[in-house]
Amino acid sequence: MLNPVVMKSDLLFSLRDTLRAETFVEVTTPTMRRADLGPGRRLPVDHDGGRFLRAMIGPALRVNLEHHRRIFEVGACFRPEKPDELHAAEFQMLDLYAADEDFGFLMALAEKLIGPHIPYTPQRVSVAGHVRDQFGIDLHREPLGDLPAQMAAHLGMSTDVPFKTVLGQYVERELEAQSTGAALFLTEYPVGGDEPCARLTPGAAAVLNRFELLVDGIEVVHGYEDEPNRAAFVERARAVDLYDDEQALAWEAIDAGRVPAGSVGLGIGIERLCMAASGVKDITVFQQSPQF
Repeated sequence: MLNPVVMKSDLLFSLRDTLRAETFVEVTTPTMRRADLGPGRRLPVDHDGGRFLRAMIGPALRVNLEHHRRIFEVGACFRPEKPDELHAAEFQMLDLYAADEDFGFLMALAEKLIGPHIPYTPQRVSVAGHVRDQFGIDLHREPLGDLPAQMAAHLGMSTDVPFKTVLGQYVERELEAQSTGAALFLTEYPVGGDEPCARLTPGAAAVLNRFELLVDGIEVVHGYEDEPNRAAFVERARAVDLYDDEQALAWEAIDAGRVPAGSVGLGIGIERLCMAASGVKDITVFQQSPQF
């Protein structure tokens, strides 16, 4: 019989044990942040002149690469959107960063962390490969061109819809369904999506070193190699309205030489991993103390 408290505890122990064996150290960053990232991005808190509850752990975590080359944190995050069976108002994330490692290292680490806890062997599917087959555009060799318009038309969406929204809908409709009864690494995302900090794949025109791991339709892990070129990072982030004060502070640390520009990072939803491991598609099962 499933004991969700024990399962969650065992998963956290295993994740920490694996990361420590890989010479990661655990750190803590503030749950309440000063930066207002704009409407709907963070929940406000009436404390010390006004703070905001983080919706994600990075990039404050990345700055801690100043102190150690491999770091991670397990902590609470908060969604401003209305909760449902797959999304909680408060949830736990494990985030990590490793300095001077590449995308291959990150993929292997993700498999090592997640593999023992899910009932499927992860398969890999290239988003760029799917785009090439469906639209005839090879993003390894070509820029986006008219892909946003073609993709919007394919989905029956207006061409006025931002490409990051169109791309998100395309991946959800065309690719995420393939993870039903399976585990799927979606790799080689096109530029223009909602992860502008990911590095442009060396030698590619419009493909990022980014992945998501879905298990039976549930996104459990996301990861990326950080873009080491500041100008490219800022341009892509601003294009999708995702360049903020915290990222600017991280780049100040990089420019000052305190933090390496080359790093990789990933995030694991702890309750999501519990759901994937157990087959229970209700995040509230893995949240304790509901009476509060």
